[in-house]
Amino acid sequence: MTDLPLTPPHWPDGLDEACRQLRQHWSNNWCGLPCIVGLCQKTLNLSDSADETVLALNRFALRVAQEMENRAAQRPADEEPGYHNRLHTADVLLALTTMLRTLEAENGLAPVRTWSATLIAAAVAHDFMHPGDVNHSPFEIESASWRGVSGFALDLPVYWRDCIENLIMGTDVQSVAANHQRIADQPFRWDLPWCQVLLNEADILISATAEFGPGLSDALAREWKRVGFSGNASVATPAGRAHFLRSVLFSSPASRALGMHAQVQRQLAVLPQLE
Repeated sequence: MTDLPLTPPHWPDGLDEACRQLRQHWSNNWCGLPCIVGLCQKTLNLSDSADETVLALNRFALRVAQEMENRAAQRPADEEPGYHNRLHTADVLLALTTMLRTLEAENGLAPVRTWSATLIAAAVAHDFMHPGDVNHSPFEIESASWRGVSGFALDLPVYWRDCIENLIMGTDVQSVAANHQRIADQPFRWDLPWCQVLLNEADILISATAEFGPGLSDALAREWKRVGFSGNASVATPAGRAHFLRSVLFSSPASRALGMHAQVQRQLAVLPQLE
């Protein structure tokens, strides 16, 4: 896999096709996260940047991606979580890249390369060595992910290193509503609160789609069953799916351009009939 349709004439269709290709390669001939990261960086015009900060952020993302592949190769395949695995990381990267492109193409919001590179870096690192469990204390898993990747961030400027840490911490599901509230009724701008929302949206965007979401719910059920979390019994049921869709938040101009609210509402219109 050397290319993905990340600059399509119709953004939702392009993202769907990219995710289909990703799944074909996940089960056969996986190219590895460094390849996905590199494609996203190229699509966002980050690879040819002359900015030393952007280049350092690119290196961080690629190092983390390679470390994730190295660790996966050192353990049995069935030990990788069913949902929070490298495929999920790739989903988030593709969703985020598409969202960043729509901000420019559909909303005229010229990208700031340092923020784009920081978001890609945070996306690849946000679930580093995820145990497949849920938090038993605030930020438990997110803190462990940051500790796992922080050694790769030593050559980053302190400001951007802190931004990556904050973005990862902000993916704790308990903080998502507050993240969206923080930017409510505010115009989009390139800053940490808005970039946090972009990452939060990318984190669940593929799960909120009609095509891929039900399969990801099944994967999460298997993941939770393995660790004995009781939510495994309901998360993949019609009622559980409806509960998830009612909880998702999409606030950014990018998610609006992708029609995510309408897609969620179409699914909810059908699901209650199945409960």
